Amino acid sequence: MKIRPFLHKEFKMRVDHIGTQQAPVVVIDNFLLDADQMVEHAATQSRFTQATALYPGIQAPIPAPYPLFAHFFTRAMIPEVFGLGDRDVIDSRCTFSIVTLPPDKVGVRQRIPHTDFLDPNHIVLLHYLYDAPRGGTAFYRHRATGYEVMSVDQRERYETLLKDELQRSPPTEYIGGDTPIFEQIASYDATFNRAILYRSTSLHAASVPPGFAYSPDPRKGRLTANTTFFYGDAVSFFGPPRRPA
Repeated sequence: MKIRPFLHKEFKMRVDHIGTQQAPVVVIDNFLLDADQMVEHAATQSRFTQATALYPGIQAPIPAPYPLFAHFFTRAMIPEVFGLGDRDVIDSRCTFSIVTLPPDKVGVRQRIPHTDFLDPNHIVLLHYLYDAPRGGTAFYRHRATGYEVMSVDQRERYETLLKDELQRSPPTEYIGGDTPIFEQIASYDATFNRAILYRSTSLHAASVPPGFAYSPDPRKGRLTANTTFFYGDAVSFFGPPRRPA
């Protein structure tokens, strides 16, 4: 992957606090210097396969330089913004992703907001490698519970109520704005080379606009770089550093 470890010269960052729970969302415009090279790598060298999880499309691994650069640029900021103290990244996963499946080809749960993990130490960096009108990302509140950021303790109540709601009124399209079950609390448009960071526990969903083409071509489709950083206690994970003999 031919990207250089530099931020774009017009790099801009802000921190939003969304919803009643004031969950932080970091918005970075003009993230990396060589974002166009990532698109070319995805188009010419990546091997996409159907996603094995709930993602409605195809995915391919991203070579190591990219997540290393992304970690380097965000290492000091993420723990401060998300209240992670002295934790550091002890694991990560990073993929190119393209939405290719229309709503009638996926399950009901793939059409509504979701969380990626229920561990608040997982931070997602979503890097847009395309422009609107191919949609961005929105965040939601579950109306019946008021949940915007999920926890393990909340899951049982949420799942019980949601199961009943979906049986009574199953959505036929990807969510886009307010519905009887969910209220949109924030929305971020896709702009090429914009990145947003948020906790994996926030209820969120891709914004898929009407007339979306679902192209699998990285140069034409909804190409994103999805990185999840897991922050933990490095000493307990790796053990204390060895002293020189």
